[in-house]
Amino acid sequence: MVEQYRQLPRWFSDRRYCTIKDLMRLFNVSRPTIDRWCRENPQFPQKRKLGVQGVGNCSTRFVVAEVAAYVDLIDRS
Repeated sequence: MVEQYRQLPRWFSDRRYCTIKDLMRLFNVSRPTIDRWCRENPQFPQKRKLGVQGVGNCSTRFVVAEVAAYVDLIDRS
């Protein structure tokens, strides 16, 4: 069962992984901004590659629990 996170909208919090587009919608920013945050902010959730690299298509996802922890962190700041 997937955990619910109170600080996140329901459309986002009822899953285990999210896409870059989901983060763009959540934070209301562009893809280059998400990419920059990943590079420059060590506290921002890191990209995960799902699949077997080199054998087929890999999907880039973020762990929703890590996103929730990050949102918690910036809400406390």
